Amino acid sequence: MDVGILGSGQLGWMMILEGRKLGNRYSVLADDAGPASRVADGQYPAREYTKFVDRCDVVTPEFEHIDARVLEYAHRQGKLYPPLEAITLKSDRSREKGFLRDHGFPTPQFREARDAAEALEIAQQMGRAVIKASRGGYDGKGQTYVGIGPRPVGPLPDAPGYLVEEYVEFDEEASIIASRDAQGVKQFHTPSRNQNLEGILLHSAAPRADEGMREIASRLLDALEYVGVLAVEFFLVKGTPLVNEFAPRVHNSGHHTLHGSSISQFEQHLRVITGLPVPAPVLFRPSGIVNMVGVEPDRNRLQELLQLPETRPYSYGKSELRKRRKMGHVNVTASTGPQLMDRIAEVARVLYGGDPRPCFLP
Repeated sequence: MDVGILGSGQLGWMMILEGRKLGNRYSVLADDAGPASRVADGQYPAREYTKFVDRCDVVTPEFEHIDARVLEYAHRQGKLYPPLEAITLKSDRSREKGFLRDHGFPTPQFREARDAAEALEIAQQMGRAVIKASRGGYDGKGQTYVGIGPRPVGPLPDAPGYLVEEYVEFDEEASIIASRDAQGVKQFHTPSRNQNLEGILLHSAAPRADEGMREIASRLLDALEYVGVLAVEFFLVKGTPLVNEFAPRVHNSGHHTLHGSSISQFEQHLRVITGLPVPAPVLFRPSGIVNMVGVEPDRNRLQELLQLPETRPYSYGKSELRKRRKMGHVNVTASTGPQLMDRIAEVARVLYGGDPRPCFLP
């Protein structure tokens, strides 16, 4: 089959590398020459999206911020997976949160604001809040914290609207990778515990106790009439999961499945959208990742990483190194959960020294 990937980033790169074993051809739609472009069978510029869609048997995104014309054309041709609504909900945080609320999913309290002044007023009424631009932004971009620590509240980013959420004092952040095929058959990877820094994932580790995350993800898959892999991110508050957001694609917190599980999230997604059987994923060993954010190991540091047991670095080959940019990640596996966390800490030390924060700060 011919699989079309909307975007040329690292998620598409790993999807193609994992998907080679399935015998498909892979094309990307993007103007830039990103990591996926290096391993794809072909690349189309964005202006040639009709030619791209017509050439492919199925089309799938590797990020959410896609020209609506492309999505709608692929949808009309019956080739878009996951479905149009699941992707377009992510174009507006207010719509995403409204969908979750209207379908009875547990989320933090939130309100919508038309402009910056109203958003700040609502945030002050809440006392402690996060103001998010409704459109655009990921990995902590477009977010402003109010009433939290000494951080001053600067001018809000220009936006057509804002979502104001209560600030949640969570115990942990976690996520689950789930899938649903066209017949409604669902599968789930073991949940992972996530550690974010300045809105970007620093590291994740599986297994993490479920505590209802699988049941919520299952209901969300059905509510969206989903086909493909879906990542659902949670705040855990005293053992109760609150949905923070979902991602209609493969996800950073699922990279550990490349080596710790019987099937990776990337192969799982490709199997689902091309109509192949998807077995229930099995976690073989405790597994996790450490993101390379704003750092890229030189040869000496790479040798140091590779001397650590059960580590596998992935460099995305991006041309420009800068703060807050994901340059790669390191997969880590271990015999036990505590051993995994020790190894994750050691990988982080090699990558960042004593403090990763300077690489994550704006």
